[in-house]
Amino acid sequence: MAKHKVRRKHADGARDDSSALLPQGGRPRASGLGVALQFSLATAATVAASLIVFGLILYRILAGILSDEIDATGVHAVRALAVVDANCWEPFHETALEGRGAESRGSGGLGRVELKNAEQIAQYEKRSALNRARLRELVAARGTKLLDVVILDAQMKQVINGDSAISFEQTETRNFAEVLIQEGRYLADAGTANQRKTEARVYAADLRDQEGKVVAKAVVALSAEKIGESLRRVLVSMLLLTLVFLGLGVMVSWLLAQRVTRPILQLAEDIETVARGDLAHRTHPHSTDEIGVLARTFDRMTQSLLALQDVEKQQAAQAHQIEVAREVQAALLPEKLPAVAGFTCGAAAKPAGKIAGDFYDVSEMAGGAKLAAVVSASGSGVPGAMVVTMARSLLKALAGAESSPAELLRRMNRLLAPDLRRGMYVSALLVRVEPATGKLVVANAGHTPLLRVKPGAAAAEPFHGDGIALGFDKGPIFDRTIKDRELEVAPGERLLLCTRALFGIKDAGGRELGEEAAHRLFARVAARGGANFVEAALAAIEQFRAGADAVDDVTFLTLRRESGGAA
Repeated sequence: MAKHKVRRKHADGARDDSSALLPQGGRPRASGLGVALQFSLATAATVAASLIVFGLILYRILAGILSDEIDATGVHAVRALAVVDANCWEPFHETALEGRGAESRGSGGLGRVELKNAEQIAQYEKRSALNRARLRELVAARGTKLLDVVILDAQMKQVINGDSAISFEQTETRNFAEVLIQEGRYLADAGTANQRKTEARVYAADLRDQEGKVVAKAVVALSAEKIGESLRRVLVSMLLLTLVFLGLGVMVSWLLAQRVTRPILQLAEDIETVARGDLAHRTHPHSTDEIGVLARTFDRMTQSLLALQDVEKQQAAQAHQIEVAREVQAALLPEKLPAVAGFTCGAAAKPAGKIAGDFYDVSEMAGGAKLAAVVSASGSGVPGAMVVTMARSLLKALAGAESSPAELLRRMNRLLAPDLRRGMYVSALLVRVEPATGKLVVANAGHTPLLRVKPGAAAAEPFHGDGIALGFDKGPIFDRTIKDRELEVAPGERLLLCTRALFGIKDAGGRELGEEAAHRLFARVAARGGANFVEAALAAIEQFRAGADAVDDVTFLTLRRESGGAA
């Protein structure tokens, strides 16, 4: 005699402690610059770069304006000088030239006049002084300093009018409206202790005679220091403005960054609190922007986690209760099947879940007979386990006083049916074994028929019964339908008490095993011994399932008639 039980192992997983995610005592600091400081520095750098670019553009524009302004003054002045000398000074020079003789006139154009007549000298100096004064007034009116005025010959070598040639270091030359413009450095107070160089521009215009011939050059020297001074003032002003706006940019951006990052820091504190395990902590949004949306979303997530934690606790409690129920139910299965004279016994119980809705047993009946039973409750899980446990208790309590399996089922139904809710029932297959004769008495209460496998048969044969399941009716109908049926079993024949769920086993493709295939399966392994038969039958079932998930319980009890009468 052998018994084979297959039980699913249960392992309790330890939950990780999320409080270890953050260090104790204080908030972890991020390395590097803070967001507010990065924002303010970026803003300040942007403002500074913008001011520098704007200043360079303004500097170039202003430099061009000042340059154009002094050029306009110089061109206007030198043209005025050329007009005055051409129209007013020529008669005076011609008069002076007449005293020089034909030699001087033949030299071509105006020449330096040596004035000896006092009246001529006076007129000359007066005319020269008035001309210079007029030019100074003209230049001063435009805000520029007149450095020197001189009339040169057409080749710009001899001085015709003026103290001396202009001392000038030329750096650039260009023409504008028939006026020669030279840039460079003017030597002021040459030959004295106050001698110095200053930035200047020299403007030269043609002085023509009545025939339009160039007879001299009118030259005016203007100071260009105003341009440098103005540009320096602009540069200093730009620098000061840059510093002021830079400071304002840093301050304003810092305040704005603080305002922006304050909700982030508050949200970070809430996250740290929740990360340490306080899921009941509420996160309140402090703004209506994206950060506020993030805070509200995080708060909803925290509340969901809190609810999930409660569900986990309930599930853990239920899992513990189910595990206790499984252990209790497993303990109800016989640890060792009792010996049945003339038969070898074997059994298997392989639940699809943690709690099965089936059980098997071999009990004592009145008169010394043995009762083999397989009982199955409708449904599965805890309800099925509770019902089948009730049925087992009644079976064990009543079997010893009964000799008829049908009457035993009637008594069980009277006690069990009133306590079953609508839709619940219990099917049972009871087989009474006479040790002396080997005769069987079978009663079936809505259960899968007893399977009989003869030696050499290709398939098992079902031995049908007429009863209905326990719980459908509280008395009269059940009592009339349930009957005992006798069965003679020859040596070598095997009997199988199984549940209907065994026929519903599915392979990976969803195809059910079915009754006919199950009958052939049991017939193939029927000749093996008790324990070997159980192992071979379970192996054949697993081979058919081919890795598919188990969704039904597999429970069966087998008896094999042996020759010679001994087990």
